[in-house]
Amino acid sequence: MKGYKITTRFIFDGFFIVNAETLSNARQKVCESCGLVLGGGIHTTLPEEEIQWEFPVHPAMSILGARQIYHKNEAGENHHG
Repeated sequence: MKGYKITTRFIFDGFFIVNAETLSNARQKVCESCGLVLGGGIHTTLPEEEIQWEFPVHPAMSILGARQIYHKNEAGENHHG
C-alpha cells in the first residue's frame, strides 16, 4: 500500500454587509470582528444590527499538489519516499 499527501484548499466566497461610517471602517470591522472556524461556522462579535452575511454551506475545493510519501511492504513496514 502506498501513502499519498494531497495538498488541498477549500474556498468559501461570500460577503458581509456592514454598517460603517467609511469603506475603510467597514473593512476594519470585518477584519477584526469576523471569522470562520471549521466545525463552528461563520461568526462575528459585531451586534446583529451592524452586520449580515451570506456564504455558501459547501466550499469550492482545489487540489494544489500530490506526492507519494511512503510505501508499505508486505510486512507492513513503512518506507518513506
